Amino acid sequence: DICFWKGLVDKYPQLFNEDNLENLRVIVDGGEVISHVGMTEQWVSIFGCLLRVACVGAVCTHPNYRMRGLATRLFKDACEKAYNDGVDFMLVSGIRGLYLRAGCRQIVGCDFEVSVTPEHIQLLSDPAITVKSCSSRDIAVMSAIYRREPVRFLRRLEDYQRAFACRHVMDKESEFLLILKDGSPRAYVILPSPSKKSKVRIGEYAGERSSLVNALGLILQRFPSLEEIVIHILGCDALLQSLMEEKGLQLRPSNSACTVRIINFTQLMERLRPYFEEVIGYKETRKIRFLEKEGRFIVEYGADRVVIPGRPEAAQLIFGSKDAPTELLSAGGKAGKILREVLPIPLPWYGINFV
Repeated sequence: DICFWKGLVDKYPQLFNEDNLENLRVIVDGGEVISHVGMTEQWVSIFGCLLRVACVGAVCTHPNYRMRGLATRLFKDACEKAYNDGVDFMLVSGIRGLYLRAGCRQIVGCDFEVSVTPEHIQLLSDPAITVKSCSSRDIAVMSAIYRREPVRFLRRLEDYQRAFACRHVMDKESEFLLILKDGSPRAYVILPSPSKKSKVRIGEYAGERSSLVNALGLILQRFPSLEEIVIHILGCDALLQSLMEEKGLQLRPSNSACTVRIINFTQLMERLRPYFEEVIGYKETRKIRFLEKEGRFIVEYGADRVVIPGRPEAAQLIFGSKDAPTELLSAGGKAGKILREVLPIPLPWYGINFV
């Protein structure tokens, strides 16, 4: 409460719960917690490949103990624990010098966003679509809809139960809306509760893209104070991008909502091999080797190699960035050519997993 705002612990039950105590890393002085780094660890599915991710938030030090490097020590400790636990990469909900010094990179991801305003209501409608508020009885439906997403967190039932209990998503008090077509659940949206005239960013959505798009008009009508809804669209979601453009809406380049750190490069790339096989074939994929030597990350194909100098550059190349050092690929011969075909990999959107 001293470092952030009163009641933060109650708003993040996915972080502050008995099952996650081992991931709440602290420094204690005289029996009092003086510095804290919060972390969760979970699986994500990216195009069917299972990867392990750590989400970090609530990083703070008591004002009386600051400027001693305590948070830096704790963040290093969290990274070491994540590595030992088999984590591949880390998402951090913040932009601070201590993250950048530890090899994190911000402005990662090659995504888009689009804005919808009341003037678009007539474009975004379908008489077969209805929208209703979700209750805890709809958890099974929401979970089933979300499980069909190609890029997603593998969520436990408790994740949804905690989200419904606190109604706090992506740092905002939120509304949970179920989208139905002809009475059948097709999609859902979680967005901040509008107050007065406001612009909101959708915290999470999933499900049938055409139903989602055609529900936006009803959502704007449901909340008359809404002046603008911003929707984040993953770069791999070509269907939603095209549906938005068909409605005459303009896509803007965007990036992920987090700072990213590669935890275990070799393991991450090995776990992505099934996807690489789908793109370039089994015979080509088996010729690729992934190595880490003296802080550098190496991709080899025969005598050709791409040498990535560190974690920040690796995050940019693997997950995409307008500042990615693509010249490294140009110098890598066939290894670089293959990486151009399989990268970037989309980052999962936080939604109710935000900490």
